[in-house]
Amino acid sequence: MMKTNLNRIRKLELQKEDKAAPTLDPVKYARMEAHLDAQPDCVKVVGPDYRLMEMNQAGLEMIGARSIEQVRGLSVLEIVDPLYHEEFKKAIDDAYRGSVTEVEFMITGLNGIKSRMNQRAAPIFSTYEKDRVVEIVCGTRDITALHNDYVELIEAKYLAEEANRVKTNFLATMSHEFRTPLNAILGFSEIIKNHSLGKLQNSKYQEYIGDIHDSGRHLLDLVDDVLDISEIEADKRVILKESVNLEEIILHCINSLNILAEKKDIIVATNISGTMPAVYADKRSIKQILINLLSNAIKFSPEDSKVSISLHEEKGFAKILISDNGIGISKEAIKDITEPFFREQSDAEISAPGTGLGLSIVKSLLDAHDGTLHFESQLGKGTTVDVKIPVNSE
Repeated sequence: MMKTNLNRIRKLELQKEDKAAPTLDPVKYARMEAHLDAQPDCVKVVGPDYRLMEMNQAGLEMIGARSIEQVRGLSVLEIVDPLYHEEFKKAIDDAYRGSVTEVEFMITGLNGIKSRMNQRAAPIFSTYEKDRVVEIVCGTRDITALHNDYVELIEAKYLAEEANRVKTNFLATMSHEFRTPLNAILGFSEIIKNHSLGKLQNSKYQEYIGDIHDSGRHLLDLVDDVLDISEIEADKRVILKESVNLEEIILHCINSLNILAEKKDIIVATNISGTMPAVYADKRSIKQILINLLSNAIKFSPEDSKVSISLHEEKGFAKILISDNGIGISKEAIKDITEPFFREQSDAEISAPGTGLGLSIVKSLLDAHDGTLHFESQLGKGTTVDVKIPVNSE
């Protein structure tokens, strides 16, 4: 059981002034003793020579001692692992200089059990000399389980990151390997398709070579998406920011998608503010963001419909709205729509070509520009995508 030192301290202090030392109320003493022993953490008094003076019941149990008499006067350094001696001594020394200190260390108890401890030490100042520390009290908590959980979490995080790194490198390597034969397929099929070396005798062959070229182009687009997401995940995507004209980029992207829109008789309408300033951004990334969003709007819109894109400045941001009246996105899917490989399980989306990486790439590129991406949608009524990019982004 812990015996408080307060009475002894008071006696010593009062004796200096030749006054009779008062006695401590036995009830208050017993209450204090019970309170300290009820604490789940170790409470101890350590001397300036690092020797143990007092310790409550929880502390005795932590170090495997039967009673305070067994360990009173013992140097705490005998149970603190040598690796932590200097840190522990500094914490005690600083507390005796008047500071509240905190330190972590390992101990080996009298029972041979190793434990990890977190200790806070606070000084007890003299009643009569306010700057003089007479003793310190240490509160010590066993954090072995907490520390082990933390170590396991760090190891799991490392393994997950390593697995993700291996996956990313594999995807990047395979994407590069796929590109070489695909470029050959596209190049030779285009030569045959354009009759560069003479006409095909059979019209069916002409149809087949067109299918080969289109399929190769589609496969190369998929490989490019996988390569892009691999570069972004591996933090290898180079972002080169410069002053860019968003209006020019938007018109360029619309022209690039004209064929896709014309196939479905879709009109792409624009509404661009005439006072829009240049934006400091990576031109390649902005083009990729707009191409992905516009192609999605066209892809999931019905024939003979309209897709609109607007641009204006709003509170230091370039605000781009892309709207369609297509199939829409369910409320449940919106929260996952930017996750890699996510595709909402509707017939229209399953049949539509793509990897499900486009919006994930968009989100990652916007994050790199400190931008935002927001969706508003109703099933069967269409979708509006709200993109915001800082005008001046570092």
